[in-house]
Amino acid sequence: DGGNTNPTDGNPTDGDGSTTDAEIPGLDAPPFGGTCVPGGSQCSNCVDDDNDGFVDGADVECSGPFDDREDSFETGIPGDNKDAVNQDCFFDGNSGAGNDGCNIHVCCLLGATTKQECPIGANQFEPNDCPPPIGTGVISQKCKDECGKLAPPGCDCFGCCTVCDPATNQCVDIAVNPQTSPDCDATNILDPTKCLRCDQVTECGNPECGGTSCILCPGQTEADLDPSCTGTAQCPVGTTSCTPSASGGICPDQQFCANGDPMTGEGGCCIQVLQ
Repeated sequence: DGGNTNPTDGNPTDGDGSTTDAEIPGLDAPPFGGTCVPGGSQCSNCVDDDNDGFVDGADVECSGPFDDREDSFETGIPGDNKDAVNQDCFFDGNSGAGNDGCNIHVCCLLGATTKQECPIGANQFEPNDCPPPIGTGVISQKCKDECGKLAPPGCDCFGCCTVCDPATNQCVDIAVNPQTSPDCDATNILDPTKCLRCDQVTECGNPECGGTSCILCPGQTEADLDPSCTGTAQCPVGTTSCTPSASGGICPDQQFCANGDPMTGEGGCCIQVLQ
């Protein structure tokens, strides 16, 4: 489009607010090889960058291999997740629905049923545009196809994730988008004033985890599984288990090991990454 810019941050866009691929670290480099690489982005460099005991994809704040902030739900990718109101695919490394077909008002995730209940962008909120049970809106098939495969277990397409406190195994559904929950991090997920509670769009992404599903939620290890799982984690339909190693979980090329053991990736699941 000849160089449009995002009025929020001055970054080039694709015409709808989306960041161009050239801005996303790694997209113009060789394809992600399925395992961590020393010197790579913080969420794929084989290092516990924030010293919380969880490495790369096992860290609840890592959303994919190009995520460069292991200490925050911010990704460190220029232009990523900049819109506080219109939520697109949280895991695609940019802002805007143009490349993924995902677009939902944040208050649909926050459970608001009226403009008065909507804390962010109320003047743009039309409850009937939300998907059921709030409204009659429809999540596009393109969104499901393009974004669903990028969502880690426990997360819907829009960054409403079931995250568990590693110390207590207490789990909550929180909006991890830093524009929605700017003060939320792994240390305060149980504080609803910091990490806003949300309702998952279950038809898009991989929201199922915990309980008898035997799928690890972000923040869990196999020690946290329900007794019925007999100590063995499962993965969502259509995904495969990571191969454990001393340097983290290994996946096929262009896949990323999410969740699982904080050091080896045991119990983690391989999710697709940006192509």
